[in-house]
Amino acid sequence: MSRGTNMIYSDPSVETYRYRSLPKATGHMSPFAHNMNFLPMASSPMGGSLVYNRFEDPGNDLQSHEDADKSELERFWTLTPDALVTHSYEMLNQPSVEFTRQMWWESLTRYYGGPRALATRRIMEDLSNLFRISNSFVACINVPLFLSTFHHPSQREHVQPSLVLAMLALSTLLQSSEIGFGQEGRLKALELRDLAQSHFDMSLNCGWVSPDLAQAALVLVVFEASCHPVHFESRVQSALFLLDSLISGLGLLHLDKEEYNVTTFSPNTVPSLLAPFSDPIGQAAIGQGATKRGCSCSRFQLSSTSPSSRKITPLWFTSPGWSEEWGVAETRREEQRRLIWNTLTVTSGHLSYYDFVDRTSQNFSIAKPWNCSSRVRDSLDLRRCKMTWPRNTPYGRFTRGAIMLYTSCLSVHDDASMSEYDKGQFALQAWLESERIEKMLNSHTCHIERVNLYFGRQILFDTRNLVSSQYSRYVPHPNIGDPHFHRDKAMSWLNHQKNVAHQFLGALSHVTGLRNTLATRPYLTFWFHDQLARYLDTWRQDPTLRIALDLCVQLLPPAEYIMALFPSNDPREKYEILHQRLVDACILSGIPAPPPPNYIL
Repeated sequence: MSRGTNMIYSDPSVETYRYRSLPKATGHMSPFAHNMNFLPMASSPMGGSLVYNRFEDPGNDLQSHEDADKSELERFWTLTPDALVTHSYEMLNQPSVEFTRQMWWESLTRYYGGPRALATRRIMEDLSNLFRISNSFVACINVPLFLSTFHHPSQREHVQPSLVLAMLALSTLLQSSEIGFGQEGRLKALELRDLAQSHFDMSLNCGWVSPDLAQAALVLVVFEASCHPVHFESRVQSALFLLDSLISGLGLLHLDKEEYNVTTFSPNTVPSLLAPFSDPIGQAAIGQGATKRGCSCSRFQLSSTSPSSRKITPLWFTSPGWSEEWGVAETRREEQRRLIWNTLTVTSGHLSYYDFVDRTSQNFSIAKPWNCSSRVRDSLDLRRCKMTWPRNTPYGRFTRGAIMLYTSCLSVHDDASMSEYDKGQFALQAWLESERIEKMLNSHTCHIERVNLYFGRQILFDTRNLVSSQYSRYVPHPNIGDPHFHRDKAMSWLNHQKNVAHQFLGALSHVTGLRNTLATRPYLTFWFHDQLARYLDTWRQDPTLRIALDLCVQLLPPAEYIMALFPSNDPREKYEILHQRLVDACILSGIPAPPPPNYIL
């Protein structure tokens, strides 16, 4: 398929769903919603500070925001495309586009029903709920800048309607478990999702293509990857391919191509975002480990650079902060960089899931590291913003390195043009690189790994599985050493996963703990599926690793609980297949088999 801004990926296997008309607004708030006493706003646009440093009571008249000074925002929207990204795009002034810009907000307030002021308040509550309960997959959005633009009628016309509708759809879904808004809320979320897709398609067809359209595509991917009534894998794949096509068409993969300090990679080579071994700081971090060096990641998290953000986006607190020194244009560029890395994280998780569940291969442009020249902010960038960040310290850099290593291994594995010798050399270098990344991860003392469920180590484990399964094929006489080396790595990873299981089980027993947490996390359904598939696959490779089966059994209660909260046939069918595999494995291992699935709350 050719990729371009006027192309839309279509999957003929995906049906178009229509839903019955529902009440547009119920007049009551989510049972999980706190009083919305804080709405983030950027400080005066003239001041250029785009951080969480000012809050407004939503009870105030929003007209005060609409009348605020917006000169810098207006200046931003008149910048030439070259001033925003290195790939040019524009919003065409066709009558249909102009009409949509002027009318989409009016239509949305009518959809929510009631007086205009009340409908506006409900929309803002849903957006605030999304920021409060969503995970960091959508943390590429600078919330103060988004809301500062959103509150100004003249600037709101430039916001992609599909972005707002997708955010409202996801917010509604996250609040619509069986102990939340229930089935009615989930169907309303699907209605909003369909409206978002309709506006998305219209923008593509009319040539109104901009980076926030890609943000809308990412939110739609998160929606489709969550458990909802009509979830199907084909819908997730279609949403991912659309996002990948749009990012490629906008040229965002080459956002920093002309920067002198951007890291780029050659095709079919092992990518590395780490400093070379000759680098003294990198060597020190590797040699000293966590007990001597530790890390300073927490200094640069959003919760540290903008403490007020904990009230607005409490689950984004480990994401990178936003500098007060950045103006609107640079903040927009940084949003685009984070969009790339968040998309890569979601895509790698999808690829890894498929590698373990049905062994299918997927082809995404963003999954090839040599296609990407979007910068990871390093010490040079942060010094320019009066911040310091020692090289090889940021946890996010290592996680991204692990992701790029894994996706490059998938690409090389599927590349029929490479010789077996070249694949063997690549496999050896990839294994060594995974060792380097693991040593750097071990140098961290921060809590980011635990918050992110050890995702970086999971991806490293996937990489080693992929490399080791092909290693003897390409290199008949491996020189890595101990034949139980891979088993040791599996044990290390399983021990990390044991911590994750204890984290879930420890909270599940508390009414105010994980039970309420899972009630707003439908996307974790497939994380549980993924973990079960990995543990079973690990046990299949080495049946002496009974800890893998123990972990499967421990994860069954929260997995079944979240599927009871968000009923859906397709996820339950997939889970029951995994459950039966676990029962068979337990019988073979001589340990008690788990009881049948229980979806009763």
